[in-house]
Amino acid sequence: MKRDGHRCAYCGRGDLPLTVDHIIPKSRGGADTWENLVAACLPCNNKKGDRTPDEAGMKLRIKPFTPNHILFIKSAAGRIDTTWKPFLFD
Repeated sequence: MKRDGHRCAYCGRGDLPLTVDHIIPKSRGGADTWENLVAACLPCNNKKGDRTPDEAGMKLRIKPFTPNHILFIKSAAGRIDTTWKPFLFD
């Protein structure tokens, strides 16, 4: 949820309860990987159902990715002290 900014990857709303959606459904061989999981609001998750986004006529607003340590640090700390940049950004 944090990686996706607490917003639905399909409609972009952040004011509805969110679930985790498999882009390629598990029933169709989709894996539990960062690249196959996105935050989705309940209406979008229900609309998509057991289909791919293309089959459901839906577009992803984000490209899912594996978060790195920098994203974790920025989320945890809120900002990165510039004196740490030489050690964090090789």
